[in-house]
Amino acid sequence: MKWSHERLIHLSHLFLESLRKSPRVEFREEANEIRLQIVRTLKRELERGGEMEEAARRKIASQKRRIPEGSPEWDILFQKYYEEERRKRFGPQ
Repeated sequence: MKWSHERLIHLSHLFLESLRKSPRVEFREEANEIRLQIVRTLKRELERGGEMEEAARRKIASQKRRIPEGSPEWDILFQKYYEEERRKRFGPQ
């Protein structure tokens, strides 16, 4: 998934504000540094999701017969292969 830089910045502000409101959170770094780390983390996780999606799409495309995207069969295979990729990278949940 591709999100704009502006959207990531906006989300980082929302996350930071939510953390500020929590009585259990104590900042040991400047708020802006924390916000920048949130942006980096969001970007990294979105890239991982995109990589898993691409791997699932490649597996579907490598089938002997063509499976049209958006068909029920394609959707089932996508979910299956995406979940396989997720387990490979993060383990079972």
